[in-house]
Amino acid sequence: MNGRLDLSGYPPPPVLWLTAVIDTVCMPFQCSQWRDSLGIDERSWLAAKVPPLLEHLPTYPSFQDYLKQQNPSWLASSSSSSFYYHYYHYFGQQQQHLQPSIEDSHGMDDSTPSSLWTSMYKYAFETPSTALGDLTTPTAVLVLLCLVLILRLLKSILLPLFSSYGRWMGRRTHGVEWEAANEDRIAKFGEYVFRLLYHSSISVFGVYYFWDKEWWAATPNATMSLYQGFPNHPVVPGMAWYYLLQAAYNVDAMVSLLLISFVVTIKSPVVRHNSKARGHSSSSQFQLPVQIRWSPTVRGDFREMMIHHVITNLLVVGSSLCRLTRIGSMVFLVHDLSDVPVDLSKLANFLKWKWTTLACFLSMVALWVVTRLYILPFTIYRSILTQSHYVVQDGLPILLYVQYRHFFYVLVGLLIVLHFCWFVMFMQIFGTFLKKNECHDLSEHKQGEKQDGNQDEATTTEGKAENAQEDAPPAVDAALVSPKKRVPDEISEEKKDN
Repeated sequence: MNGRLDLSGYPPPPVLWLTAVIDTVCMPFQCSQWRDSLGIDERSWLAAKVPPLLEHLPTYPSFQDYLKQQNPSWLASSSSSSFYYHYYHYFGQQQQHLQPSIEDSHGMDDSTPSSLWTSMYKYAFETPSTALGDLTTPTAVLVLLCLVLILRLLKSILLPLFSSYGRWMGRRTHGVEWEAANEDRIAKFGEYVFRLLYHSSISVFGVYYFWDKEWWAATPNATMSLYQGFPNHPVVPGMAWYYLLQAAYNVDAMVSLLLISFVVTIKSPVVRHNSKARGHSSSSQFQLPVQIRWSPTVRGDFREMMIHHVITNLLVVGSSLCRLTRIGSMVFLVHDLSDVPVDLSKLANFLKWKWTTLACFLSMVALWVVTRLYILPFTIYRSILTQSHYVVQDGLPILLYVQYRHFFYVLVGLLIVLHFCWFVMFMQIFGTFLKKNECHDLSEHKQGEKQDGNQDEATTTEGKAENAQEDAPPAVDAALVSPKKRVPDEISEEKKDN
């Protein structure tokens, strides 16, 4: 296939999306022949029927399917409900009656696992293209949930340790008054130490693992390997676990962002007011039992970060489902590499080490430009726009390509737009440094931040508002917790020090 794919004779994507929605809705009601019922002409755009995606993608075996392939004689007829009974029954007999010696074990057939754990290890770490390579399968969802829980557990243990280290460093550098006035900053210090460790580790692994992969080669058409041979690219165990770990981290990052951004208060749905006037009885008033307000630790760029997390998680799941893990791994790596100096800059700024912050900031901007503003838009995104049609050369229906391509066009494009928005913010930060000789992290504090380490007036005002909220009537309480009615200073932790 040479040049661009001619799609002039195919329906536009919105029409395919509409017919796909109608087909999905009609399926449970046994009205899949709605085109014939409406008398739609075969040459009409509405007559086009997109085939199911999963029917044209390779099926990845689950752990049960893997054991059936290894031992067809004893699992050929086993159902999912009796799977583990058959497994333990079979291997229990093997261990009781065979009991091979050490010398004999070297001659055992490797296709027959000696234990459940051995077979699990071979399935997870030695077998390519398993259900772990598709994040939408039950096997991968279960492992992903376990990884998220492990990350949450690790953070619950490590973050207090990192924060205590940040407290000690801040006290040593700025004194006890700084410590008392910067509890929120100390808590965020622990979070960014954890992020630094993660981004550094996953970046080192990514560079090592993908170093010799053909789609990263320094040749003009290296990205062609992202699409040629699709959808039969093997998902080796290293790629599967790289995706699982990245997906778990992104889910945890979105959960953490929500936790530091909102305060949820549970209150009684009925409020009773006792009237002191003679002859007037007490009255009751209903209120929402769950009230949400902005947290003092909310990020200044919460909106951008939340959009970024939603887009990232959609791309992670979508690329895994569509077997586009090679492209997804490239997007992961350019993000992780540029996140390392981001974390270093935030750590240095939290402690108000001016010149260390500036050095980390300049390295962050340089790497940001190379990875997120050059490699991502002009190498990865360009290949998606100009070379992705090669996925149809091995038999993938063109209608599937027409229907799903804009999902990745739009989401990756939005990521690039967000990166440019953050780059503009970086230039504002640098401009503030040149004018005032001060480091202001506008991603954390949109109105700037005080440089002497003391609490700002906005934080004090917000604390007073929260205390007054406890005794306020429902009408006033609703005004306090409504994000739309917040004053601009409440969205940031600190104001500019004029």
